[in-house]
Amino acid sequence: MAWNTSNPFTLRGIQTIGFWRFLAIFFALLNLKHIPFGWHLRILTGLITHLSRRSRLPLPLSQPSRPSTLFQPLVISSRAQLLECDYNMHKSNSTYFSDFDIARLHLLTRLISPGLVLTAKNLYREANNTGPKRLGIYLGAVSCNFRREIKPYEAFDMWTRILCWDRKWIYVITHFMRKGTVEPTTWMLQPWKNSKPRIRAADRGTSDENKKPRTFATGIAKYVIKRGRLTVPPERVLRDSGLLPPQPEASSSIISATAESDTPPEETASAISPAAAAATTVQDLTPDHAAFTASKSSNDDDWDHEHIERERQRGMQIMEAWNQTEALHEERLGDDVALGRYWDIP
Repeated sequence: MAWNTSNPFTLRGIQTIGFWRFLAIFFALLNLKHIPFGWHLRILTGLITHLSRRSRLPLPLSQPSRPSTLFQPLVISSRAQLLECDYNMHKSNSTYFSDFDIARLHLLTRLISPGLVLTAKNLYREANNTGPKRLGIYLGAVSCNFRREIKPYEAFDMWTRILCWDRKWIYVITHFMRKGTVEPTTWMLQPWKNSKPRIRAADRGTSDENKKPRTFATGIAKYVIKRGRLTVPPERVLRDSGLLPPQPEASSSIISATAESDTPPEETASAISPAAAAATTVQDLTPDHAAFTASKSSNDDDWDHEHIERERQRGMQIMEAWNQTEALHEERLGDDVALGRYWDIP
């Protein structure tokens, strides 16, 4: 008796279904970042990783001859999977932003989650036990500059750190780097990875171009911390997180209390020191730049208030031009004439 190959319940039909099921599973494994709810799973993994009891241990403010914990990068490794690539067969520009989400979540959850809890408690007590009991942190803007393409399944690292802050916003920068071109010798949260200096992949060449870290893209984002409709100054949360040193009585802080939500960020641009004015190019923002330690004297191993404020102002100088793009919200779109209206998938 011949098998009816059109019947899925025959032996050959079952074998065919098994092959396609295997193919579907294999394709899903090659694109785990883009399975249904894959983004949510990545977010949940970051929250579990950094909100566990072990991860809540306080971070040291600084280490000898090292930058302040506040400005140290956190590295996330990933690959450009097939479903992230466009018809040019490289990572599509739109997919960078979902990866930015994951990198920023890891950084901010690890650094300021203790401060968010403590600040929320203090503000609730200061408000005579009225109002919201929790703080929210919200994304205000994000942009990305692309430099080099990322090919399918090419590995990359996302180096994310706090760049600066003002009365209203906290600015976060992320670099997409070719995996292995920058290799730290000290990992503060993972001391078992510490090792002696190694030759980086970028240093194996002889030309100056080969010695430069290979940057694929660089993104900037800004966040606002809210208690209801009121804006909580980032400095207060950073201080409650133990990331800022004691403030000298003679110096003035950029904040003193909870600011209203309409505080213009450009008002925070104070006088820029000569050392900060010298650092104005994007190259100064690379993960291994020397600006962290260049301003330190040989006898000063601590990041005091003045040193951290100088680094904050250096970042604010770079962000001033970026903040000017907010004026485009008021740009007229053309009330009377348009080219046309077309539809995308609803």
